[in-house]
Amino acid sequence: MPRHWKPIYDLTAIDNTIYSCGGDNTVNSWGLTNTDLVHQGTYYLRRSDNFHSFLWCISSCPEDNLFATGSSCGTIYVFDSRSRNNPIRHYRPHTKPVNSLAMNTEYILSATANDYTMSIWDQRAGRTMKSITFPGETTRTTCINMRRDLVFVGTRTRYAYFSTLHVLNPKDDFNLVKSYPTEHTRDITGIRLTHRCLITSSTDNIVRISSLTDPPKPIATLRSGIEHINNVRMDYLNDTLAVSGYSGVEVWYPKLTCSTKQ
Repeated sequence: MPRHWKPIYDLTAIDNTIYSCGGDNTVNSWGLTNTDLVHQGTYYLRRSDNFHSFLWCISSCPEDNLFATGSSCGTIYVFDSRSRNNPIRHYRPHTKPVNSLAMNTEYILSATANDYTMSIWDQRAGRTMKSITFPGETTRTTCINMRRDLVFVGTRTRYAYFSTLHVLNPKDDFNLVKSYPTEHTRDITGIRLTHRCLITSSTDNIVRISSLTDPPKPIATLRSGIEHINNVRMDYLNDTLAVSGYSGVEVWYPKLTCSTKQ
């Protein structure tokens, strides 16, 4: 069965299909059935890019059946999941590896930890709308989460002890609304907003659950036991929280554990 022959760095999903990207410069699609995960196809970069980059992150827009992946050479590749296995478009907003990516029907947001900028690509106009830098000369973006009405961005300034969470308004030219210091002592790697709380994960091995207040207040702290968590990923769906690292996956049920797991 075809599969990645180098590490998988990120996942996304459209309906019952999972898309994985990794160090072999490909995206693989997998059909989720009741009993198995079935390989469906492989998506390739342009031939000229195959030997010069790897794919670090991936995001999807189920409404348009599109997904995008960011490469180590700073290029964003956009694929149509219904058509051929080559990109339908590509652009290069960065010159360094893309480490964060988020998309919807209108925009693609991307960032790299090396040039301290976040790029906003207007999908309809087919151009870069603007580039954003956050306060601090060496502030790098480590995570992006985009909703219709709000964008959450995790950043960390070199030599700073704590990471910062920023809120942008996509309906107001993506201007900064507020910034909040967090208690994460390393990079923020995941941000999820539910109708009850804000969930953030970090390479400090901690998942923090906070209230939807101004400012957010701590509700619970979940300490992960996964080793080698420098590439930690987090997701939350149907009252289930999943945290992954190099050595495994942990599953939490916040409704039952938030008051007891400290």
